[in-house]
Amino acid sequence: SLQELGPGWESYVEDKIEEVIFYHQQKNPLVLNFSRPVVQMVSREKLDNWLLQQAVAAGARFYDGCQVQEVVEDGKGVRVRCMDGSSYRANFLVGADGARSLVRKSLGFAVECLPGIALAAEVGVDGSFLASYRGRIYLSYGDIPGGYAWIFPKGAYLSIGIGSFSRRIKGLKSYFQRFCREMGLKLPEETRCRGAVIPAANGRAGVLHSRRALLAGDAAGLVDPFTGEGISYALRSGRLAAAAILNSAGEPGLLAAYTHRINEELLAPLRHASWIARIVYRMTPLVHRLVMAEPGIARRLVQVLSGQDSYEKLWQHLAERHAIFRRA
Repeated sequence: SLQELGPGWESYVEDKIEEVIFYHQQKNPLVLNFSRPVVQMVSREKLDNWLLQQAVAAGARFYDGCQVQEVVEDGKGVRVRCMDGSSYRANFLVGADGARSLVRKSLGFAVECLPGIALAAEVGVDGSFLASYRGRIYLSYGDIPGGYAWIFPKGAYLSIGIGSFSRRIKGLKSYFQRFCREMGLKLPEETRCRGAVIPAANGRAGVLHSRRALLAGDAAGLVDPFTGEGISYALRSGRLAAAAILNSAGEPGLLAAYTHRINEELLAPLRHASWIARIVYRMTPLVHRLVMAEPGIARRLVQVLSGQDSYEKLWQHLAERHAIFRRA
């Protein structure tokens, strides 16, 4: 993500992470320390607002509170009609409207993805208690099918969540409560959890363009199928979408280069992530024993997430050394 952002976001950083702690079912911690920050924590509301301000400063017009009702593509362009009766027309449209994308549904895009679900809460805690979480993140897997739980320190609160890519998952909140309880976190009664759909990529190539429209970010199913991270892919695909429109010189039907670049630069690497996820979430106890015996695997995973390594190289490393990955 940091590679895609221009300068100016730095003032929004609420914590810098140099320690990552992996748990198996909230037990047997593996502690990894790094010589420099590998993750930087921000509030999504603040970051998203900053991105919006950058767009407006660059000349975009922002219409607040316009709930889109209909999207229609024709030979002359794309028309967007809103609930309040307003209507907008453009030569091209970028559908960046999230996991439940109306643009994707309206224009008949067939995007393959692995649907996941997450539940998260922002929990205010005592200052001295929060201080004990500074500079580190907690990740626990093996308790929830097909996923993991996390604790992230932010400015004045802890971001606590749990997510799964399993279609069999039920009672997500009970998993969430048990995770908090076993990690020694007592949630205030007024704690509100927010749910989210995670449209994870399955690694297969798809068509993400029409003559006049493109899909980007979550709308295109560009989410890491192992971690559920999607910000970096949203930023990258947004930039590639803008480049494709500019390079088309206003001519419809010349957007195929966008789909090609997304498939080659984003979806191909995520194919290896999906293979790793399949093994880790199906054979979690075995994988955790392997990681405890070879901590370098977890360290390389963190380096992948921070942009210093790739899923393809991590997969090659695993497949060369361990039979459970070769057989997959």
